Amino acid sequence: MTVYRKAALLLLSASGIFFASSLPAQGDASNPTSNNREITVVPAPGEVVIDGETSDWDLSASIWSYNDPTLVGKYSVWTSLMWDEKGIYLLGRFHDISSLQNGTRGKDFMQSWRSDAMQTRVIFEDGEEDEHQMHINLFYSTPEETPYMIVKHGGFKSKPPYDGTGPDRPDQLEKYGTTMEKFGGEIAFQEWEDGEGYNMEAFWPWSYLRTSGEPLEPGEEFKFGIEAMWGNSDGTKLSHRLADNLKNDQVNRIFFFRARDGWGRAVISEEGDLAIARAQEELQAERLKMFVNYETEGSIPIQYTLEKEGEVTIAIDNANGERVRNLFGQFPREAGENTDFWDGLDDQGNPVAPGEYTVTIVDHEPFELQILNSVYNAATPPWPTDTGHKIWGSNHGYPTTAATRGDTILLGFTGTEGSSGLMNITSDGLIQWNDSYELIDVTLDEKYAYAFSRDSWIKQTVIRRYNLETGDLVLFENDDKSPNSVLPIENEEVKDGTIAVIGDQVFVFIRGNSFYRLDASTGALEGQFEAPGLIAVDDRNGVLRGLFEDGSIRVLNEEGKPTEVVFQSDKLQDPVRFALSQDGSTYAISDQATNQVFLFNPQGDLVQTIGSPYEAKDGKRPAGEFVQEDLIRPLGLDFDSDGNLWLAEASGTCRRITHWTPDGELIAQFWGAADYGAMAGFPLTYDSNRFIAHGVEFQLDPDPDIENRPTQEQPLFFHPALAKTRGLVYEFNGYEYAVSVPGYNKQRYVIIAKRNDEGVFTPVVRIDYPSGRGDDREPGKIWTDLNENGEQDPGEVVEGFEARLHYWSNGWMRPDMTFITPDQQVFRVQEFTEGGVPVYDLNQPEIPENHFDPDFRSSRSGTIVMDLEGNLSDGINYSTVDGKTGSYPNPYGRHDAPAASRGLLIAPFRTNGVVEDVPEVGSVTAIGGDRGEWFLMTMDGLFLSNLFQDIKGDVTLDETYLGGESFGGFIWRDENDRILLQPGGSSYRIMELLGSETIEKEVKTISVNEEQIFKGIALAEKRAAEGNVEPEALQIAKVRKLPQSAPEADTRSNDSLITGAETFRVQEAGDPTRWFRAALARDNQDLAVVWQVNDTNPWKNGEKQFTHAFIGGDAVDLQLDVPGRGPIRLLVAPIDGKNTVIYWQKEAENPQNPMTYVVSNNPGNAQEFDVVKILKDAKVSVNQGMLGYSVLLRVPLKDLGIDPSLDQDLTGIVGVIFSDPSGTNRVSRLYWHDKNTGMVSDVPSEAKLNPKNWGVIGIAD
Repeated sequence: MTVYRKAALLLLSASGIFFASSLPAQGDASNPTSNNREITVVPAPGEVVIDGETSDWDLSASIWSYNDPTLVGKYSVWTSLMWDEKGIYLLGRFHDISSLQNGTRGKDFMQSWRSDAMQTRVIFEDGEEDEHQMHINLFYSTPEETPYMIVKHGGFKSKPPYDGTGPDRPDQLEKYGTTMEKFGGEIAFQEWEDGEGYNMEAFWPWSYLRTSGEPLEPGEEFKFGIEAMWGNSDGTKLSHRLADNLKNDQVNRIFFFRARDGWGRAVISEEGDLAIARAQEELQAERLKMFVNYETEGSIPIQYTLEKEGEVTIAIDNANGERVRNLFGQFPREAGENTDFWDGLDDQGNPVAPGEYTVTIVDHEPFELQILNSVYNAATPPWPTDTGHKIWGSNHGYPTTAATRGDTILLGFTGTEGSSGLMNITSDGLIQWNDSYELIDVTLDEKYAYAFSRDSWIKQTVIRRYNLETGDLVLFENDDKSPNSVLPIENEEVKDGTIAVIGDQVFVFIRGNSFYRLDASTGALEGQFEAPGLIAVDDRNGVLRGLFEDGSIRVLNEEGKPTEVVFQSDKLQDPVRFALSQDGSTYAISDQATNQVFLFNPQGDLVQTIGSPYEAKDGKRPAGEFVQEDLIRPLGLDFDSDGNLWLAEASGTCRRITHWTPDGELIAQFWGAADYGAMAGFPLTYDSNRFIAHGVEFQLDPDPDIENRPTQEQPLFFHPALAKTRGLVYEFNGYEYAVSVPGYNKQRYVIIAKRNDEGVFTPVVRIDYPSGRGDDREPGKIWTDLNENGEQDPGEVVEGFEARLHYWSNGWMRPDMTFITPDQQVFRVQEFTEGGVPVYDLNQPEIPENHFDPDFRSSRSGTIVMDLEGNLSDGINYSTVDGKTGSYPNPYGRHDAPAASRGLLIAPFRTNGVVEDVPEVGSVTAIGGDRGEWFLMTMDGLFLSNLFQDIKGDVTLDETYLGGESFGGFIWRDENDRILLQPGGSSYRIMELLGSETIEKEVKTISVNEEQIFKGIALAEKRAAEGNVEPEALQIAKVRKLPQSAPEADTRSNDSLITGAETFRVQEAGDPTRWFRAALARDNQDLAVVWQVNDTNPWKNGEKQFTHAFIGGDAVDLQLDVPGRGPIRLLVAPIDGKNTVIYWQKEAENPQNPMTYVVSNNPGNAQEFDVVKILKDAKVSVNQGMLGYSVLLRVPLKDLGIDPSLDQDLTGIVGVIFSDPSGTNRVSRLYWHDKNTGMVSDVPSEAKLNPKNWGVIGIAD
């Protein structure tokens, strides 16, 4: 029987049982790092075959190595040693979610530490004449598909002064060589069946290890240290590293390879079958409780039996069916008899009354999410990975351009928010590199790409340049080393423009404005000229050309004046862009009046046309069958080295890049990105092979290979009415209906569209909610297209509809076409017309008997759904038809929530559907959270499971990572009885939920007495008194001597970070792995701040512009309100490999590089700064470790406007920004005092300085 409450810790050793309090550091449960000191070498039980299998191993003395007990499923290794008369056997069992990925080839073995590998530090006969010191490097070369075991003998230096490893031993190299193969040494690797790790097995002969060649005797020992490495998914970059089997905690883990005196022991044992490995498992479990403790504490026992190990939820109702306590959700529990405890309090912390209570216990195996398909993003894969955020296309805009040179192909997009504005791709559409800043046009020379942008994020019209090979942003060679060359025109005035480069000059033409010439190196504006009649410019083979309103192509001089007419055509009506093939044989011109592209020879003869002529309606394609060879708003285009054409279609409802032969044949089409949060989708609930995105109905790729090639979805129909909304498609009574529920954010209407005979979903019902106030109020109404002619005929519009919208929902529609409003008015279909149009009477609402008060707050509420039985839920509150009522705790808003944990709702905002007939529990819904998780809830309020990943904490960048603000998404049951999900993200991913058939439910009655309740109150009061407490105020101490360098990053000492200054600790609530320590001090000249940050992915920031360093990943942050200067910010981050200090000042008499941070759809939140600059006189020291990093910042007080001689206090905050595993994006912000800093999806909000939320920071005399 398992009892889930705290008990004394007992651990087993090889010799028996001992208490944890007597353990040495190796068994210290209070230290989260493994810290092994010794490994026992057991006798081999028989013949050992080196094949990577473990059946011939005695694993009982294995040691388990990890940096963090919460990460053992991703980054840990079990190390085992055995011996016999022939030699030593080594086994490493690596937990690794990207197994056996190391891009190193054997000849470059010294670089193998950058990815999956083990390096052992071994010394036999330590300090004796026959000493043999070896650094044994073991790895599997992925490109060569070959295992390697390579040995370095002796120390690392051939001449003094030597490091701790002593001198190099060329004599031993000559005697033994760099491999053990000739002596009988072997190595093998074997990947685990589940793909979650691998085995590395090796044999080391005594004849190689020892000068004598003789075996060691039992009781003898040798030095043995372990370094283990994990790489990213393609084996090109180190993701994680650990050192273990070390002498003590003072050993330098970063330079463990040369810390010879710190390597641990390997002791030869005469016996096997020991209890060491079991004790290691128990020790890890005890350490894990410091981070995630699933024990319950209380005075009221709840006993139950599980047939299998699984995840359990327990909820308690009173005799009236009212939920009083959600005890826990989704806690792991063992098979067999279990006992949990309730303290007798309700969810608000109030004691319940004595009496009878109903306990519901639900258990299930862990649910799994399986990716089935993806649509509307050509990236491979269309989600962030540990190799970067290579997402195809923009999520607020559309494709704008293509540019080529040789085999290089560049594509551009506008309207980006965390997506791609510039991409370098292969001819197969695989992304080589990308950048997130939007652009209108791009060009390139042999070294750089030059992008022209009307950047809505900073409200400037700018030129940027990029390294063509790497995609790195290259600063202009001016005094400011600026990433932007700013043109003298407001960005909102720019409707279209083009860019060209010839030699050392860049040319930009903005339609309706001017022709600009700039220096390519410095970005300096050299001239601004009028260019009447000019439409666009382009460069090819060193010649600047222009497209003119009269249909001509002309050669231009450096002032934009035509010098030669190439040709003139009368075929054009509204030409917008042009391109010349690389061999000079073909011109292509895009025309938006006819939605075509015309191909001409250099003499002006029309040789080919792409697309059929038609006039767009509201900027969209015509409704009906999607003709793939037709275009909408063709814009930028260019020819690749094969003479094929790349073309951008500038339409938000058809975000498509197409690839064409010179003969006008379509080679390929590339879609994406999905609308922000994947919010413009419609699943066809009865046909899982189709999906509607942005109004385009696709046949999904029948054989997707999502991680290796762009998906091959095929467009079938275009439904204009569905292009800018979202919902579900049902099949009912022989008709197909698309219903736009819950719609976009703040969408004030609902449409029901029925598929007509041409295959198009056309609206047959439109419900408009009331809008406006006072005299401007518009009444609600419903239009029913009774005759299906698409017109509002007399008698078809009925006014007087009264209902209230929710920010996140316009209502819900059941599959039987019953409609419920956010304020829970129900409208059933009165009748269907002969053609299948549903008819409602919206002036006769039905108020359900199980109606509950809706919650309309946009920051912490769900949205209403109703199942076929009539049960109501918004994912948080519920009311069933059989009288059960209640709610699930939802204590946090969008940006003040702690780290994610089982059973905790994090920023829920919208329910994503209903799935009926789930075993044991009936109907379920899924509510989306603003930080990336979904929460699977029953319609009677039971928390079944979280789905997907919260952006805080340790994440795995795979298909289950959605990121923040994943606003879109649905859950439904398909025609094959599968539970499918379409989560929000950069594509419309189609996933299956596995495991619902394992759900079991038990309902039992318990009695609660007064004595139990009083005991529970006492326990609750004790819990409330525990926990980490931050200081209310900070002090900048005055010290005689400021530190010169950052402290040791991996120390776990509680000593002050600055001698003479108070060190404080800030801990992420709910996640003990996320913390930092900091201290502030000054002398008469400088302010010093030191941070020590716990971070398993330390000091990575992929941002290319220093002005936006706070969104690129790791950074340390100091924000102050300085009297006489106002709010300022100091941020330290590794930008382009250099530790950089960036300074922001809200207001200044003399602005320096002023910046505006703004999102185009929310200009009211724009954040303006008069000064944004690199603080050149600041000094930074960074110490990067395995467990985190430390930073020392020293900055002159005068640069901050601080005069310590004045008797004044500051206000401010000290914090840290954490990166995702790829090091290219931020996922969490943690600050002293201000806890409303969880937003990591909105640049202006993250740039904003909020002095009203800051604490007092005193200045010591």
